[in-house]
Amino acid sequence: MTNYLVMEQKLTKAEEEIMQVLWEIGEGFLKDIVERMPPPKPHSNTVATLLKILVDKGFVTYTTFGRNNCYRAKITKTVYGRKSVQQVLKGYFNGSAANLVSQFLEDDKLSVEEMEAMLKAIKSAKKK
Repeated sequence: MTNYLVMEQKLTKAEEEIMQVLWEIGEGFLKDIVERMPPPKPHSNTVATLLKILVDKGFVTYTTFGRNNCYRAKITKTVYGRKSVQQVLKGYFNGSAANLVSQFLEDDKLSVEEMEAMLKAIKSAKKK
């Protein structure tokens, strides 16, 4: 499965929690992943099932050592985050980043410092 096809898939909340762990630790066995899960920790059978689904969806790969699999993400957190933001923009803000920022401003979710940093980044990008 190519990354393009992977990115057309969406992660459930439970799948995303496992991906967050894999992105944090890089790679790990089932027990390593379960140990890093936030409370309440799911049963290892649940995590194993979700890992199989993530493998089937193309988000995760593994290497087998004896009877144990060592899992790692096939897609980076940055790439997935970027695609997720694009989907949110398209689905809720008519594809407009400006509409998203306006919503943050209306909801008082951006500080003056954050707005100044955004303006600085925009000006810097325009110079390139």
